[in-house]
Amino acid sequence: MSTANLLALGLLPLIFFMPFPIFATEDTVPNSAVEMLKGTADSRFKRATEPIIFQFPKDHGAHPEYKTEWWYYTGNLSADDGKQYGYQLTFFRRALAPDTVSTEPLAERSTLAANQMYMAHFAVSDIERKKFQSFERYSRGAAGLAGAMGKPQYQVWLEDWSATEQPDGTVHLKATDNQLNPTLSMDLKLRQTVPPILHGNQGLSQKGPELGNANYYYSLVGLESTGTVKIGGQSVEVKGASWMDHEFGTSALSDGIVGWDWFSIQLENGTILMLARLRYQDGSDWPSFEGTLAEIGQTPVKIQRADFNIKETASWKSPKSGSIYPSGWIIQLDRFGLILKIQPLLKDQELNGNFTYWEGAVQVKGTFRHQTTSGAGYVELTGY
Repeated sequence: MSTANLLALGLLPLIFFMPFPIFATEDTVPNSAVEMLKGTADSRFKRATEPIIFQFPKDHGAHPEYKTEWWYYTGNLSADDGKQYGYQLTFFRRALAPDTVSTEPLAERSTLAANQMYMAHFAVSDIERKKFQSFERYSRGAAGLAGAMGKPQYQVWLEDWSATEQPDGTVHLKATDNQLNPTLSMDLKLRQTVPPILHGNQGLSQKGPELGNANYYYSLVGLESTGTVKIGGQSVEVKGASWMDHEFGTSALSDGIVGWDWFSIQLENGTILMLARLRYQDGSDWPSFEGTLAEIGQTPVKIQRADFNIKETASWKSPKSGSIYPSGWIIQLDRFGLILKIQPLLKDQELNGNFTYWEGAVQVKGTFRHQTTSGAGYVELTGY
């Protein structure tokens, strides 16, 4: 959702402006992630109104019949010397018009014209050095510059940033700050260990009371992650766990929602927790959001908003944007004997691109089923 949820929390689905000709010029450009997720019903696109039967690997790819989509990778990594790192690599697709068959003669068609626009974010948190770096790219979904597919093999990419399925079933993540002279880069191999987790009603994640204010949303969690992170020209071998959110829909949020707080938590025993608050201006939140708790070998369980409590324990003011974000939380879920204290590994993990939001690595300590536990995860904060 993550923005993640973006969405649906988890994710943060962001829309962007591209300064070059495209097919669909009638679409307006939202000026915030929340505005992009709202919007009025667009009859040109399908809406998420009822559960679907997911087909993998096909549904790992793009769904251009829906207006918005994102693939959201985050992970908590460590080196042999104990140094910790966090990363985010996310790809956003925005349809400016439905894909249609062109009536222009082949010789007159532009290979750069596109109805699909892509944006990607890449960020690394270097906990030891207390340094956070983030980058942003845009491209058309044409001429091989950017795109996504589920078959014959899963791949989503924007220029040389990519997530690509390998013959052994792992997914290869690659990103760099500069193609010609990189000083920051990431090269990871992710191995799926459990089936996809479908959130909400069999993957239909409602974001408001209105029909169609929803996304299709699933996660790949507990992704065993190995590879290298290159910082300042020095490569470090790392390993850890990653989380991937994939969401697609046309309009999700109801009027009045100003932002969201999204949590993806992976405990040391393999249990995962996805929760979010969809916030109104007065500080209250939408009361019907459904989270997910999944234990190894067990059927994932829906978590109703009334089941959990989130208490903010600290705040942090960004020197760049001036935004004041929560900077510590206690999550309580009595039904599972769960009390988790969540702390950012760095206070400053704010992305300052076309849209400003906070997305960062966190550490987790507390109890689950009344037993001491710990873990790691990511938190996304928008609308502050």
